[in-house]
Amino acid sequence: MNLRTLGLRKSSPLRADHPGIGQRCVLCKRAIRAGDRTGLVPPLDSEEPTLADGLICHWTCIESGLSRLRQGETAAGTTRQFLESWADAFSRQAVAGEHCCAYTSEADFILKNGRPFEYAALPRGVRMGRPRECFRNAAALALRKPDMYMYVEGYAVNRWMTMHTVAHAWCIGVDNLVVDPTWDEGTDYFGVPFRHDYLSRVLKARRDYGLIDNSEMDFPLVTGAHPVDQAVINWREESA
Repeated sequence: MNLRTLGLRKSSPLRADHPGIGQRCVLCKRAIRAGDRTGLVPPLDSEEPTLADGLICHWTCIESGLSRLRQGETAAGTTRQFLESWADAFSRQAVAGEHCCAYTSEADFILKNGRPFEYAALPRGVRMGRPRECFRNAAALALRKPDMYMYVEGYAVNRWMTMHTVAHAWCIGVDNLVVDPTWDEGTDYFGVPFRHDYLSRVLKARRDYGLIDNSEMDFPLVTGAHPVDQAVINWREESA
């Protein structure tokens, strides 16, 4: 994982006159000594922490702590199972007459128009975007390089941040592998690839990012107000 995306910076071996010498590591409580490599854990309200914040740590303590937080392998199909469970619950409501949209839920839309994708490391020339802004990051990449990348929305698992699937956006390249400018290590991606013209048109019409969970426009994909064949790449036909 790229710890710099979390605001963590590794120091060079500290000189004997460094102001951090003698301070206690926030994590292990041992004193910082000359020659140690350290990092500063940023407070929530600061992107550039200082020693006055009292957040200096041994770099080895930061790495080992994050390693313990990292999740294990996610079973293949976890995201699809999550979507199927969600869609099934809303389908039973639809049978009872409580739903009249083209799709019974966002999950139903994703399952019927999406597919699983495989994670890959970022290709050369693609940089990580802002943390926690996956929809913005993926849309910007797809619109900036439309001949190389396609925008995808759906759900996936971030093995560093959560144990369950979350709404997410990423891109795919010509090889259909995930190009994720937001997560360093995602897995079990399942989503819907969208046409560039539709992505551009919707983003110009609303004040926020995201195409499927679009309450601002009253969920046009789920309701059928926006025809799916004008919005989604039909990957079934392309792969035939």
